Amino acid sequence: MLALPIVVRCALWGTRWLGGQGDLDDVVGNVHAGAATDIAGRFEATLRDWAERGETAVFLALPRPGLLTGMPRAPLAVTAAATEAGQAAYAPTVGGALVPTLNRFGPEGDTGVLATWAAYEKAHAEVRAADDVGDWDGAVVLATDAAKGPRTSFAAFEKASASALDGFLSALSADVRAPITGARGTALALLGLGLVGSGLATRGMSRRLEEYR
Repeated sequence: MLALPIVVRCALWGTRWLGGQGDLDDVVGNVHAGAATDIAGRFEATLRDWAERGETAVFLALPRPGLLTGMPRAPLAVTAAATEAGQAAYAPTVGGALVPTLNRFGPEGDTGVLATWAAYEKAHAEVRAADDVGDWDGAVVLATDAAKGPRTSFAAFEKASASALDGFLSALSADVRAPITGARGTALALLGLGLVGSGLATRGMSRRLEEYR
């Protein structure tokens, strides 16, 4: 049986609770059942804060390098963390995001899984607030961490993306990697032919221009 990403459970049970069904203990238990033995971070506190601020749903994102599926407007630090983890849960109305990381611990034969939830509340909310009032330049600055300098911000995103991409590729089986390698070789060959064709076309156009002079 394929296990659901933990943020899928978070979205399902969190939205149910925000709609007035069950209690927060149910959410914590059902989200982590079979996935984690220990919990750290501000998971419960963040959900409670979202509820107090009037949130009615929990959305999810499953981003990958080059494919930020479902990610909301957010600072690069949030996007980078979510891309590295491959998942995130967020509050679409009031703003805020939760990014989980799962780490196995303990000696062989007696291991557990620690789910650590990093909460990004203020940063996400600030971007959304600026965007909602039409301060799009301000939203861009907040989203790209321009005050810290683009080099620092994009370096963090690049590092997280590279780490996530390495993990994704390492999970591929050998029989899947072979076609990928072949496809890359074909792509490079086509690129080379394209460049040659472009060069010949440019040379031909130059000659025609000389004829018209």
